[in-house]
Amino acid sequence: MDMLIFISYIILLCYGVSKFAGNKRHRWINAGYVTTFLLPVIVLFLTIRIVGALTGDGIAGGVAGFGYAIVTCVIGFIFLFIGYTSKNVRSD
Repeated sequence: MDMLIFISYIILLCYGVSKFAGNKRHRWINAGYVTTFLLPVIVLFLTIRIVGALTGDGIAGGVAGFGYAIVTCVIGFIFLFIGYTSKNVRSD
């Protein structure tokens, strides 16, 4: 069940950013910075709080939160890579 939630989180994050950014380079870069530096902290603490409350185990919440935060950070770096290597130089 956890893998299904994990995979659907990744898919929804990538789909949402791709629909938001489209083919505009600056939006990919902004989404990459937000996903890399802001979202992992929020995801870490929310996951620790939710999993810790549901299972009663703080260690499980910490491990799950850390895993989700690392994946979010890696996806953010991928968004930054897409933004910086994009050939679209038109900034609207």
